[in-house]
Parts: sequence; C-alpha cells; structure tokens
Amino acid sequence: MMAGFGIVMAILSYGFVGFIAAGIGSICFYIYAKRRRSHRIALACATAPFLGLLWLVVSLLIHIQVSNRFAHQDCGFSPDPYVTLPDGYILGSLNTYDGYFKALGFETDVPMVGPGYVRSIIDLQLSGGIFTGTQFNFRTSRIRSFTFNTATRVFQTPDDNDSNGKECNSTDPQCVQIWGQAETSAHDDANSYWELYHQYRHRWPSYLLLAVIVLGEAAIAQGIRMLWIRSALEDRLP
Repeated sequence: MMAGFGIVMAILSYGFVGFIAAGIGSICFYIYAKRRRSHRIALACATAPFLGLLWLVVSLLIHIQVSNRFAHQDCGFSPDPYVTLPDGYILGSLNTYDGYFKALGFETDVPMVGPGYVRSIIDLQLSGGIFTGTQFNFRTSRIRSFTFNTATRVFQTPDDNDSNGKECNSTDPQCVQIWGQAETSAHDDANSYWELYHQYRHRWPSYLLLAVIVLGEAAIAQGIRMLWIRSALEDRLP
C-alpha cells in the first residue's frame, strides 16, 4: 500500500509541476504571439502547452494498455511490477517487496506457497521448466531453498518438516532483522528474482512511448507553426 501511495503522490506531484509549467508557458506564448499576430493565433499559442501536457497523459494511457495487453507486463509505473515468462508464468513483486511467481489463472494468497504460486521469494532461477530459489519461511523465520516444477506445479523444500525456529512476529526484533536481511538480499543478490524480472522485461513499449510522445508533440508544434505562417501570409495580402 505504501509503495502504491508513493507512486500516486509522485504522479500527482509531477502533474502539478507540469500544469504550472504549462500555465507559465501559455502566458509567455500568448504575450509573444499577441504582439505579432492576431488574437486568434495568440489563443492557439496559449493553448499549445496544455495540449502538450494532455498528450503526455494520453501517451501514458496508451503505454499502459500496450504494456498490459501486448507486452504482458506492467507499464513501469506500477507498485506491483510483473513480467510474463516464456512458459506463461507471471513473475512479479507485490508492492515491490514480496517477490512471487504464479501460473496463469491463479492468484497469490496469504500462504507463502499455494496452488500454482510461490511468494516471499529471494533468489530465483529458471531452467528446464524448473524454478530453483530461496524463500523466507515465516513459519520458522528462516530462509529455505526450494524447487518448483512448472509442468506439475509441485513445490519441494528440504525443511518442510523443520520444527526449529519460531514464527516470524513483527514485534520480535530478531525476526524483523532477519526479514530485513532477506529483503536486502532480494534486491542485491546476483541471483535475485529481480534479475530474472529484468531479463524477461520487454524494452520496446518504452521506445514506443517515446515515439508516441515525440510524434504527438511534434504534430502540435507543427500545427501552431502552420497557423503562424498562414497568419503571416494573410497579413501580407493587400
């Protein structure tokens, strides 16, 4: 929830700054155009910065749909990033902290391991349809290794019957410290699930977003330029 709130606040902050910048640009363009061209052209110039800002919003909405529907991954601004692996499994991170993978048609739930999914992942590798990795075990407050067969959806771990350790409790400083170390490993380890995430993440939606933004903004600029040229030609006519 906190990660999602942070992203929403970041979007609102950038939106506010963009609106202020568009307002300042609009006033400057209006004053400049009013001194040289008609009131109609001045209004068009004043509108251009807001049209540019609106096009940025539209471009982002297009980017979200393209990422989700065609690239089958998050758009890059989501608090719950995910990618789709070649075998159809989805690899992601709930609120960027809780690493998971799941088969199509399954949803992650409160247990760290369930039908078609595994959560609380730290390290992860995929080879021959077998996930191999490590996971924080909340039942024992320990890190355990595991394997998961994507074909049979069988989860195996050597410490299933381990009775040592104690259940992780948010009021226990030792458990909190171990969980914090696991989170650090999940982001910094060479075999972190984030490495697999970046390996299978498509880059072309970002390039497409850039192209859409540039083409749209260029079209707006070209439209204003053509209006300006037409107004100049009309002024020269007898």
